[in-house]
Amino acid sequence: MTMRRALASAALAVTCVAGQDSARPDSEAETAAAIQGGDLYLVRSVRAVGERIAGIVRRDREPGLVALRADDATCDAAALARAQHLLTSAGAAARGRAWRDLGFGSGTEPRDLVDALERDLAGMTFDATRARLLVDPQRLLPSSGHGNPDEDADASILLATGVAPDEPVVGHYVAHALLDGPSLEGPVTTDALLARSSLAEGSANLAALVLLFGGVGLESEVVSGALHPEDVLGGRLVPETMRTASPVVSSFLEFVYLDGFAQAASLARKGGFSRLTQERKSRRTTRDVLHLDRPPAPPVEILEPALPAALALSPVDRDSLGEQGIVALVSLLTGKDNLGLIAGDGWASDALWRFEPVPESTAKTGDGVTVWVTRWTTDAEANDFSYSLERCLQARFPGEALEDDRQRGGRVLSRADRVYRIEKSGLQVLLRVVPPEIDAKMGPVEKKKGPARPQVPAKK
Repeated sequence: MTMRRALASAALAVTCVAGQDSARPDSEAETAAAIQGGDLYLVRSVRAVGERIAGIVRRDREPGLVALRADDATCDAAALARAQHLLTSAGAAARGRAWRDLGFGSGTEPRDLVDALERDLAGMTFDATRARLLVDPQRLLPSSGHGNPDEDADASILLATGVAPDEPVVGHYVAHALLDGPSLEGPVTTDALLARSSLAEGSANLAALVLLFGGVGLESEVVSGALHPEDVLGGRLVPETMRTASPVVSSFLEFVYLDGFAQAASLARKGGFSRLTQERKSRRTTRDVLHLDRPPAPPVEILEPALPAALALSPVDRDSLGEQGIVALVSLLTGKDNLGLIAGDGWASDALWRFEPVPESTAKTGDGVTVWVTRWTTDAEANDFSYSLERCLQARFPGEALEDDRQRGGRVLSRADRVYRIEKSGLQVLLRVVPPEIDAKMGPVEKKKGPARPQVPAKK
């Protein structure tokens, strides 16, 4: 029996269940909404979806979301407020200058990425405090039909399951409210943001697809990964920006929504949402998300580089690209996906600093310095990354060769506007990007000394 026929045969039973749910008595929230002139149908619909999602993710409570109608401008403003909490405009601009030095976009990508992740799916979003679900006036309406099954495959699914077109999107947001826990505190690094977002969006879409297909006995197909969020409901369960954003942002969004779903489903197969929830607490880096067969490990500490005081430069942003950031950078610049995977494997930690003139300095903002320090598990993996960095520079500047610097060490590519230095020392690889006039004043980058450790008295 085909999936369409199986879905159609189950439609009557599911429709009857839906009819029973709609007959339930009003809750206090529904009554309050009616008194305040709210959209009672919207409140009831979100409540019904919330009850089903709570059962799917094994929570004994409802999310308590208040659903309100809001236009695009209001939704965008709420998402922007949350994004600013994670990464301020000034921090995003400084990070963008560091990424641009790496050849990782034009400079707007850090802001665009955080904004896209906070906006999430089209038609709905959370308010600034994540306590309310803001819903577009044209979404989740009583008149919303299921479409013509003869013309639209998704219509067959909706007709069979009895699920309205926007209910899986609601389920996505309800799952966020139930599973995500406290928000990240800014400023957040790219690696931490991608790691958290990937399993959060993967979990939310896993719950949304179980809501959609579970009523007709296809939950196992969802958890097995046979069904994908981007392939159903016309792509409503992935953000529109994934298709329209710059290559850098699109690459990261694909990791979050596509790879994140695959990894969340893989974890759920081993122990359901309970196992998934537990793993989310410990897998805080993209390395931990990418390698589910490896135990989570905290990143190796990297101290801030000490620049010559005479340069009057202060750190204005500290980022970490993580393994996935490295994979994306190398893949996009060289066009070699396999080289990207090789370059990122073995990542132990990284820190990307942007140093710029102190406020009282007369130097221009563009005179800043970008320093990227990476740590690797083995010497061979450090060599792979160092080689990949050279390949990236060669792809960016064809015909311009890197040379050995016999006086200061490392490999260097000098241009009129920037000097690029790659230095490898043991398990550490450093990339420094500076204007020529600043490079002439700088020696090897040293680490700032950490706090002195008390000496252990000698044993007598």
